[in-house]
Amino acid sequence: MKARSSRVEKMKFVKIIGWAVGVILVAFGIMRIPYYLPIPENQFDQAVEGVTENSLWTPVVRSIDGFNMALVPSGCFEMGSTDAQLEEAYSSCESYYGALGCQEDFSNEQPSHMVCISQPFWIDETSVTNRQYGSDSRLDSSFPQKESNWPREAVTWEMASDFCAQRNGRLPTEAEWEYASRGPDSLIYPFGNTYDIHLVTLRKISPAPVNEKPEGASWVGAQDMSGGIAEWVYDWYGPYSSNSQTDPTGPVSGAERIVKGGSWFAHAAYFVRAAYREPLDPDFSSSMTGFRCVRDFQVAR
Repeated sequence: MKARSSRVEKMKFVKIIGWAVGVILVAFGIMRIPYYLPIPENQFDQAVEGVTENSLWTPVVRSIDGFNMALVPSGCFEMGSTDAQLEEAYSSCESYYGALGCQEDFSNEQPSHMVCISQPFWIDETSVTNRQYGSDSRLDSSFPQKESNWPREAVTWEMASDFCAQRNGRLPTEAEWEYASRGPDSLIYPFGNTYDIHLVTLRKISPAPVNEKPEGASWVGAQDMSGGIAEWVYDWYGPYSSNSQTDPTGPVSGAERIVKGGSWFAHAAYFVRAAYREPLDPDFSSSMTGFRCVRDFQVAR
């Protein structure tokens, strides 16, 4: 009996030590708060009521059906690019193309306009990976053996949409994706208004593992929204309206869908701005296109 009692006491002691170490690590930012903990009541209310500045929100990331997802509170932001932001984009483009001159047209990012997201939602912390998808594409045999934590690339819009639906989710609208990246401060990049190549997920010959640049996360804790993989969004491609909008979903029909965020091969600042929008045939797929999903806040509560 004494031996058993001694073992029990030792187990209790180990648990106490483990708990204390965990608290210390969380306090110093070394270990994240467990994904299974409930959302603090004040943040739950704040998410519903909305935020007016990025700094007012503390990221909340939770595991939902096996996928780590970041909570995006409701709020408003300026979608698209202002004249000053476009001037900076063209300057980056001119530098990239050199003597050829900029070969891009960013006019589809205007007019900039106010957009409000009326309901909070969950967005995948990273692009959907090969492991999460259940396979890799094997699209390009010149790649080395594909890693399970690479973003699942070479998916068409329909493949991405179907996968999200199987998770009781959907693709984010263009406005939701851009808001999750920029926030109420309407930042140019998820990490701020100044380009920093060290915060962008880049590679020269193949995709990079997800979550490689956590310091480049957006204000809600979403990773790899600059570089990484270009991500499909829900909307059909079309021109912007100058009017303020609430929860826009894009045109009702069209010929092309939209990808956002640049990719691992986007080695220029203008490619990886949150406002950058690239129209693509929905049946297009390549080693630079992938996706992430969103879910309604009520579903995940």
